[in-house]
Amino acid sequence: MNSPWYGKLFQHAAEKELVSLRQRAEQGEAEAQYQLALRLGAGHGTTQDHVQAARWYQQAAEQGHADAQNALGLCYDEGTGVDRDPAEAATWYRKAAEQGHAAAQNNLGLSYRKGEGLTKDFEEAARWFRLAAEQGYPDAEYSLGMAYYRGEGLPQDNARAIKWLHKAAEKGEINAMHRLARALHKTAQRKAEFREVAKWYRSAAEQGNLDAMFYLAQLHSEGKGVAENLVEAAAWLSKAADQSHAPSQFELGRKHLTGQGVTANPVEGVKWFRAAADQGHIPAQLQLGRCYLEGKGTAVDLARAYRWFSIAANAGSREAAIERDKITGALTAEQMIEAKQRIAAFTPTNPS
Repeated sequence: MNSPWYGKLFQHAAEKELVSLRQRAEQGEAEAQYQLALRLGAGHGTTQDHVQAARWYQQAAEQGHADAQNALGLCYDEGTGVDRDPAEAATWYRKAAEQGHAAAQNNLGLSYRKGEGLTKDFEEAARWFRLAAEQGYPDAEYSLGMAYYRGEGLPQDNARAIKWLHKAAEKGEINAMHRLARALHKTAQRKAEFREVAKWYRSAAEQGNLDAMFYLAQLHSEGKGVAENLVEAAAWLSKAADQSHAPSQFELGRKHLTGQGVTANPVEGVKWFRAAADQGHIPAQLQLGRCYLEGKGTAVDLARAYRWFSIAANAGSREAAIERDKITGALTAEQMIEAKQRIAAFTPTNPS
């Protein structure tokens, strides 16, 4: 129904439910306190109010309500409605985790893995991940899979890593989809194996994972696991590049230089190299320097070429250092002074 009255019916019902919840919450009912906090935090049927939400979570949590304890832990972890306090977050995660709350067990494991609010302890992190994963909680299956993959708190074991990542991926955990594809990609040799890799990259890419978009584009460029399709490869790179994914910006820039999957357009290529270079992507900095040196997609500008070669060299690129040294004598004293000032002031941007 498109009638405005239909929407008003839902709004009225939500407001009535909120009044009832508030009355029960004020009478001390823990579940009502938790449900009221959820609605305040989401702005469902009322004005969004994270401070009030945290207060109601606190009241329910103090009565032993495990969902509320986990939610309060998240509030302290993220600084939502309260001052950020990782130690306090871990305290509430533990209270819920010890009641068998799977999400809290995973969150407590993450606190141990990151060393936030607790002393870093990979073995303890893996123990909590396992408790939650064995309940079928997909985030914990992913966490446990990555613990096996990295050998953090557990012996490094690719087979067990893939097992747990696969469980999480099958339940739609987007990071697990991508990580599963990466793990399978590293050992893939047969066509069927590459098809499985492509399947999981696509699943993650279609849910917005930028790294998966990048690697799916790579498979389309190589014709592995999917039909070779340079246009499709460029399309996936473009989706990721538009969201400030530096590796995709660099690869898309290369495709614009060579006309692979897109119309050759060196000016567009330089635009994407610059976007990636500004984020600290070293190959893009090197390529941008070469574009300024050779006049590809831009006017020849030795000062800018020197600057980008130097920035890449300072980040560890030997190739960029060689290119920089070749043109050092071609700059005037004034150009060199300005270039060094700009190099010193360079700070990689963080995508919004």
